Amino acid sequence: MQKSIMGAVWFCLLYFIGCHFITAQEIYAPKTKEYLMRLLKDPSIPLSAIDTSNITDMSRLFENSNRKDFSGIETWNVSNVTDMSYMFSHARFFNHNINEWNVSNVISMSGMFYEAVNFNQPLDKWDVSHVRFMFGVFFNAKAFNQPLNSWNVSNVEGMGSMFCGADNFNQPLDRWDTHNVLTMRDMFHSAKSFNQDISMWNINKVKNKTKMLYRSGMQTIPSWYKKEFQEEQKIDAMKKEEYR
Repeated sequence: MQKSIMGAVWFCLLYFIGCHFITAQEIYAPKTKEYLMRLLKDPSIPLSAIDTSNITDMSRLFENSNRKDFSGIETWNVSNVTDMSYMFSHARFFNHNINEWNVSNVISMSGMFYEAVNFNQPLDKWDVSHVRFMFGVFFNAKAFNQPLNSWNVSNVEGMGSMFCGADNFNQPLDRWDTHNVLTMRDMFHSAKSFNQDISMWNINKVKNKTKMLYRSGMQTIPSWYKKEFQEEQKIDAMKKEEYR
């Protein structure tokens, strides 16, 4: 009887140890972007097994990526990252929730979701208060239509082409503090669904707002954009004459 009990104990112990080794996941902690990119090319390494706390530059990390499974990326520690420009540019399958990321140190988000045509996940929890560059963040992000009114964009200088070609985007942005923005060129160009009140935006520092609302869905044109709107109408009229 005693032998059978001891045997059962040993069996359970060995089973536990075996399961531990089977389920234990090796963690990789790259210190350079180059090493991180090598890890991402290995399909056997899950994204949850990568500790990104040492990485400061994630620009173009998944650019043109054909990866379909982004499971685990939501766990990444991105608190030290300063550059996320073009991170998911042309990543046509990317549509993962990364709303819990700590992006409080990011300075550039330019082109982050540039032509990420399927991306449509919430980003309203992001602290973007240190971001200065948002050029083309959602350029041709055809599916994107999520609330962003909570974003603190008070330090942003560049918003050119930010929602250009973002066909479905139509969310309120009236709470945005745009007093530091220098360029809004093409910001909502061809954003055909966008029809929100931005008339109270502070555009005193804006030097270029050419085609900002050109071919957008805007029904009520802000008073500070009347001149540009009239120019756009003239251009369209001339083009129609050319094709007659």
